[in-house]
Amino acid sequence: MTKAKLLQPVRSGPGTISPARAKTGKLSHEVPVREPRAPMQVLRSTKQWLDQIISEKKFRTYDEAIMFLITERQKHLPSDFGIFPDLPEYVCDGED
Repeated sequence: MTKAKLLQPVRSGPGTISPARAKTGKLSHEVPVREPRAPMQVLRSTKQWLDQIISEKKFRTYDEAIMFLITERQKHLPSDFGIFPDLPEYVCDGED
């Protein structure tokens, strides 16, 4: 019985890797890769809050909990309506 040979990935750009190059020097295809992890420090109380969110929402990772918090915040950002009060009122003249 022969052992399978492990191919070492070759980095081709940010966020993607390619299988090792064949003898022809051409790449067969690119495979997306998970983003690398970044270490981060949080207070113990923050970790407890994140743990609570993970258990309530049945997330698997802290990343999912943090992305949930970010998307919830984005839903409740104030509107940009009326941000340019000096612009003249738009009136449709039928040419649009």
